[in-house]
Amino acid sequence: MKALFLLIIVVLSFLDSFSQRITKHEKALIKSSSPSTHLYVTQSTIPNDLKILRANSFQISNPKRNIWEKLSKRMIATLQHPDHKGVGIAAPQVGINRRIVIVQRFDKEEKPFETIINPEIIISSDSLWKRIEGCLSIPEIRDTVERSWEITVKYSTLDGKTKKEVVSGFTARIFQHEIDHLNGVLFTDYIKPTNKE
Repeated sequence: MKALFLLIIVVLSFLDSFSQRITKHEKALIKSSSPSTHLYVTQSTIPNDLKILRANSFQISNPKRNIWEKLSKRMIATLQHPDHKGVGIAAPQVGINRRIVIVQRFDKEEKPFETIINPEIIISSDSLWKRIEGCLSIPEIRDTVERSWEITVKYSTLDGKTKKEVVSGFTARIFQHEIDHLNGVLFTDYIKPTNKE
């Protein structure tokens, strides 16, 4: 019985590490153009895109790999493209189910875009606030969403460092919106049915 239990653990560990490996499709998509070239943004109205948007994203096991830096640059280029102009984007929105997001840091002086890997919200404040949100993957809808005013978030950086910080206000909203994407959740899921019409 003990041997069977150990075998199950080994198999599950192998399957987990295999699922975290970057696929040929993901590599090809990321490397399909220069780091300064924007990526296609998945749309909730297209069935195959919606499957990607609704899937849970895989953890990134080695944030220091060059492929993630290139993806990060291409995601930022996508946010800065005149057709998109956003304040945050998650990897599923460019067709890659990996736990990486770009967040514009309105809580910092230069308001930089930062790459956040494997983010996890560990504390959400009870204090809530409402604000109109939109999404690059659902461009035809903007509506009011209630979210926590302040969160404590833990994540990795591209250089492999682990950070834990408290963010609030609009920046916290961006974090929550983008982390939702990694869990297959869209902002429209929070809209009451009467508001969706």
